[in-house]
Amino acid sequence: MINVNQSLMNKTERMEIENISTVLRTVAPELVKVLEDRFNILKVVHFLQPIGRRNLSTKVNLTERIIRKEANVLKEQGLLEFSLEGMSITNEGLEAIELLTVFFNDLKGIKDIEEELAKKLNINKVIIAPTITEDPAIALDEIGKKAASYLRKIIKDKSIIGLTGGSSVYSVVKAYRPDKHFKGHEVVVPARGGIGSKSEIQANYLVEKLAGKLECEYKLLYTPDHLTEDAIKSLRNEPSIHELMEYHEKLDVLVFGVGGARIMAERRSLEEREIGYILGKGAVAEAFGYYFDKNGKIVHEISTIGISLDNVKKVENLIAVAAGEEKTEAIMAVCKLSNNMVLVTDESVAKRILRQ
Repeated sequence: MINVNQSLMNKTERMEIENISTVLRTVAPELVKVLEDRFNILKVVHFLQPIGRRNLSTKVNLTERIIRKEANVLKEQGLLEFSLEGMSITNEGLEAIELLTVFFNDLKGIKDIEEELAKKLNINKVIIAPTITEDPAIALDEIGKKAASYLRKIIKDKSIIGLTGGSSVYSVVKAYRPDKHFKGHEVVVPARGGIGSKSEIQANYLVEKLAGKLECEYKLLYTPDHLTEDAIKSLRNEPSIHELMEYHEKLDVLVFGVGGARIMAERRSLEEREIGYILGKGAVAEAFGYYFDKNGKIVHEISTIGISLDNVKKVENLIAVAAGEEKTEAIMAVCKLSNNMVLVTDESVAKRILRQ
């Protein structure tokens, strides 16, 4: 029997799964649709458990009749369990998800898409989370898991890790599972000050959460995102902020989200006149307090204390995390910042970029 624990799955086992997917595509393509429906059901149940049939039907775009039939099959196989609250995943169901993830990645040619997209964007690497539902929360959860897995692989002893705020980076920190056999002396720092009102997606909060999982040192930045030039000059002389700026110059890893220009401007509560000015200069994307046009050129900058663009470009492991087709143009613009970038996104975004 194939060991479906992805962290233990060796090359031979992966090749065996890939061979199975090739045979199914050729001999029994109708079974692939059944497998995909059941895979999507398992994934959505895992994310939203406990969940009822009607809600699940909406999420995976299948009729309640089909949901009832397929869920009963999965229950009989010990992959789902039912209760008054709804359906939940079992440990065997989690193992099946791991195996089917490898299967469908091969079936959809995800690896080939990743390589093609990295070449098109002229960046170091692309990591794609397969699209299983149109629910944006589930898509974000999926790319968070992919980014967290990659982050775990590249963190080394004494790594200095920077985080921005936002829902994309929150999904990474939420999904991160530390390696119990690795105990380093990392430091986690915020790349910028706060933005918006949700404390759980602020950079400081995420820094503290990730440091807790890594059991390592961390630094915080107690400044708002938008400051006057005089305030910035004064604060730069503060010892704690000066120390943080020094960490920014030595970052080994930087995880950040990508936002559309208008959405990020509105999130900062900018006046409509200023938003119009920024958009009028061709801004399509925002990251680190900088607004970029479609060619990756800075067209506007927010006065803030945070990492400079020069320091961003020097980071060895620069990880952009973004999901949703509405961010396609913004993602393409930000990827022009550095050839060293790693993009973690979803399948629908990847395919849309390749079509352009």
